[in-house]
Amino acid sequence: MPSNHSKSEWIDLRSDTVTQPSATMREAIANAPVGDDVYGEDPSINALQEKVATIMGKEAALYVASGTMSNQVALKSLTVPGDEVICDYNCHIFNYESGAAAALSGAQLNPLLGDHGLLTPEQVEAALRPVNDHFAISRVVALENTHNRAGGVIYPLERIHAISHVVQ
Repeated sequence: MPSNHSKSEWIDLRSDTVTQPSATMREAIANAPVGDDVYGEDPSINALQEKVATIMGKEAALYVASGTMSNQVALKSLTVPGDEVICDYNCHIFNYESGAAAALSGAQLNPLLGDHGLLTPEQVEAALRPVNDHFAISRVVALENTHNRAGGVIYPLERIHAISHVVQ
């Protein structure tokens, strides 16, 4: 069946790596004031981070260049070498991040087979390791609103709360 929309009207959501800025976006980029972000002098980055921190009700926010980078910054900040990260078998950190959790954080992934990318509280509870010198500490449960292998399934808020209750 023919579409009423031309291909140029499509929004490509395959990955954060396939985006192409429009002419208007390129013009805005070319004309934006810039500064050295290392010294906190880039007004665009500063404004973005402040806005996100306000929206999220946090003290600060950190801009990173990709979803993979954001995942790895989060894992590095939440784990110590030898910790375990419980995740779904189809999630991005397990399938598409080149072993970065192990390489950068020394964390081991424990992938569980969820239902279309969604873990249950019961699965998470069963996967939690007992406190024992022989086991990695189950430090993080990574829940992903996946748009890759599981087809865009969103975690119901009630399920997130239930999993949070299990791990508290």
